[in-house]
Amino acid sequence: MLIPLLLLACTSKSIDVDSGSGSGSGSGSDMVDADGDGYLASVDCNDHDASVHPGADDPAGDGIDSNCDQEDGIARDSARDTGPVDADGDGSLASVDCNDEDATVHPGATDTPGDGIDQDCDGHDAAPTAEADADGDLYASAAYAGTDCDDTNPAIHPGAPETARDGIDQDCDGADFAATAFIAGDLVITEIMYDPDAVSDSHGEWFELYNASGYTVSLRGLVVADDSAYGPADIFTVDEDVVVAPGARAVLAVDGDSASNGGIPADYDFPGSGVNLDNSADDLYVGIPAGRTYTTLDSVAYDETRGWPIAKGLSLELNDSKVNPTDNDRAANWCPATAIAGTTTDKGSPGKVSSGC
Repeated sequence: MLIPLLLLACTSKSIDVDSGSGSGSGSGSDMVDADGDGYLASVDCNDHDASVHPGADDPAGDGIDSNCDQEDGIARDSARDTGPVDADGDGSLASVDCNDEDATVHPGATDTPGDGIDQDCDGHDAAPTAEADADGDLYASAAYAGTDCDDTNPAIHPGAPETARDGIDQDCDGADFAATAFIAGDLVITEIMYDPDAVSDSHGEWFELYNASGYTVSLRGLVVADDSAYGPADIFTVDEDVVVAPGARAVLAVDGDSASNGGIPADYDFPGSGVNLDNSADDLYVGIPAGRTYTTLDSVAYDETRGWPIAKGLSLELNDSKVNPTDNDRAANWCPATAIAGTTTDKGSPGKVSSGC
């Protein structure tokens, strides 16, 4: 009886076998430990991987049931121990989730063909059917829940190279071209609210840009600064497709919520840590990256001590007959707003022609 007793002593610490029925001796294959992790095949859900066994550390989101509890576990960021690193709660850790801010995107998700999104994180979008992708560019048409804005032309689809000033939206962002293709004169600063009265500066500052390019444009990539050097503390970059039609105006506000910014209809919410407009004199620049520096498209330097209208609780508006990047440099071409701007007593004409001149 010596040998059976020794066998029992060597295995009892790691065996957790259901009593089941019959003699309890199990089959020959169940009574082995092929991977040498101390757990018999009868309780080890993968007896060919020593890192998988009851009680093992079970990282979440890797698609492996490492502790044999029939589900993927919850892991923590071992470097910081800040809790589960699965921001969107889809069960896949950020380390394997190609978009941890969208719960519909993760390894194993259903990948909608031709929508331009890699939902299952395999590195590419699922190819659409020939019916859904008439032009064969691997993007399905809108009729099939895809994102191809012209399914008759394989050169037109999301991510396609954009040819500026041809009147065609090749990359399906809603515009002919984005800010990186702007030239001087395409945008004009036409209104500035630098000193709101009804709400604080951190909620009520905004400015307006007029699209003088003659094309529908996106402001994505536009750089805005209140410092001619475009210093890192005085700058922000538009990171969304803010589409502006020819002759239309876009309002960029420090607070895009009309419930807290005084009722201003904003097209883009910019970070207040980047651009803060002084209440008597400051500069405002809009430009595009140019290597290690920036090319300025337009700028305005207002100064109440140099003949600029005093604007307290109202915006500065550019005369509608002077909408160009040269005339808006002169104080005489600006006037104080006279119409109520939003839901408060502050005045301005965001997104509209000037109310005061």
